[in-house]
Amino acid sequence: MKLFFSEFKEDYQKYHFPYQVWLLKEEADDVGKIYASGFLPIRSLPDVYYLSRSLRVDLSQFSLSSENRRILKKTENLSAELLPLAQFFYNTEVQKLCRDYAQERLGKGALPVPAIRSVFSGRVYTHVLVFKGEQKPVGYAVCFINDSLLQYAHAFYALAHLNENLGARMILEAVGWAKENKRKYAYLGTCYEEKALYKTEFKGGEFFNGFSWSKNLDELKALIKGFNGEYLLKNKDYLNSFHKGDLLQLLNTYGVRVNY
Repeated sequence: MKLFFSEFKEDYQKYHFPYQVWLLKEEADDVGKIYASGFLPIRSLPDVYYLSRSLRVDLSQFSLSSENRRILKKTENLSAELLPLAQFFYNTEVQKLCRDYAQERLGKGALPVPAIRSVFSGRVYTHVLVFKGEQKPVGYAVCFINDSLLQYAHAFYALAHLNENLGARMILEAVGWAKENKRKYAYLGTCYEEKALYKTEFKGGEFFNGFSWSKNLDELKALIKGFNGEYLLKNKDYLNSFHKGDLLQLLNTYGVRVNY
């Protein structure tokens, strides 16, 4: 694998020189190790990944909670079918449902039609969960699946079902499938805003904090609130609250080791 550091806007007065870390997967690389190092795939660039505050579920620790069971009960009229993307028929009806959802939930221009088509192309992701109500498709969840993991990557559903817990059922269905089919982890995307905390409502949930996987929900909430524009590992409040104030011990213990 190769790492690249894509420069972002600097703040010279604060001595901040940020970079987005990208990874290029090479032929012999283990995809599971790439995900385990905190990287997720870029939807428009096959074999290129970005480092992020990724969320996952350790499926050895997962079991249904009372809230999970409530969601299943409330959406028991829905069925789900997992299809390889190579067998999925992408048509104008699929495109309209996905476009309407993206415009309503993400904002106009956030995910234009060409980007939606690329999600379903099979170049980056491998499968789609198709959800039906009364035999009519009402939602699609595009995933990457291999022998060790599932990534729940992009979800779209009919706006008429916006307040019917369909979104929660879709992600729960993916996690449950991964557990039943003996995958090790289910990756659920990123968490940078409070509205994404619904992804933490699974037993076995953890997030990547830049150097390790953490199960501490208070730490995640603190990261979402931010640290006054400082680099995280220079922030004394963060170090004292979650790492006993010992930066040297943290650096010696954690991190992604790169072999050249």
